[in-house]
Order: sequence, then structure tokens, then C-alpha cells
Amino acid sequence: MDSGGYYDLKDKDKPFKKIVDIIFVSAMGPPGGGRTFITERFTRQLNLLALANFDDQTLNRIFGTILRWFFTSNGFNPDIQKSEKKIVDATLDIYSWAMNELLPTPTRSHYLFNLRDFAKVIMGVCMADKDLTQNVEILCRLWTHECLRVFSDRLID
Repeated sequence: MDSGGYYDLKDKDKPFKKIVDIIFVSAMGPPGGGRTFITERFTRQLNLLALANFDDQTLNRIFGTILRWFFTSNGFNPDIQKSEKKIVDATLDIYSWAMNELLPTPTRSHYLFNLRDFAKVIMGVCMADKDLTQNVEILCRLWTHECLRVFSDRLID
């Protein structure tokens, strides 16, 4: 990247191969948990863009709105419609716990949890059928199943 090209080590008789009009695009998560640190020598070649994580209030608003819309537009029982905040709060508790306690290590590199996992639980609940989900107990069983599917299936012990 610095020198604008490279020498071909297999064919040493050919001159320097110059690279013209190329753009490098890369992405990475924060270092740690088995992910390597990048040096300043490398990062000086790039423009860095960092995105902050959502706070709990923002996650509650986003996913609460999704569940509220799903329950009301599909005509679910009023008791089920009232439980959307509890579902989002409980999912947030499990998601936060997994992010803080189940940290990735070289032997457990699959312990990478992100916002997609939170969304998978909520989207799984949004697959509920109005005719089959008639009370809050059935909804809780569905939510438990989705949490086990998303979070528990990754655990090794």
C-alpha cells in the first residue's frame, strides 16, 4: 500500500508491478477476545470509522416498536399486546448478560454475540401465529424457545 505496487517473487526478472487506481476497503471488530490488534503503521493508510453501540433505551424503543406493530396489526389478544415491553426487556437482559459474561476466547471463538442475535429473538417472536398464540403463557414459551435457539445453542457446557 505504501509503495504503490510490488515485486513478483516468483519471476524476479520482471520489473516492479505498479498498482494504479485501487481502493482498499476493510472492516473489523474491536480487538480482543481472539481478534488481533492492528498497528499504527497499518492504520495510517486507512480512514477509520467507528460506530457506537446502542444504549438500552434505544434498543427498547426499536424492538418495542417492532413488536407493538406486529401484535396490533395482526390483531393479537390485548394481554399479548401488553407484554411486548416485558419481552423486549427480558431479551435485553439476556443479550446484555451474554455480551458481558460470555466473552470470546481462542477456544470459544463462537461466543461472538451482536445485535443480530437480539433481532433474531424478536423476529422469531414475530413469526407467531395469532390463532395458535392465544395467551401470554404460549407467548412466553415461544420467547423461551427463541432465546434457547439463538443463545443457548452456541454454549459448549
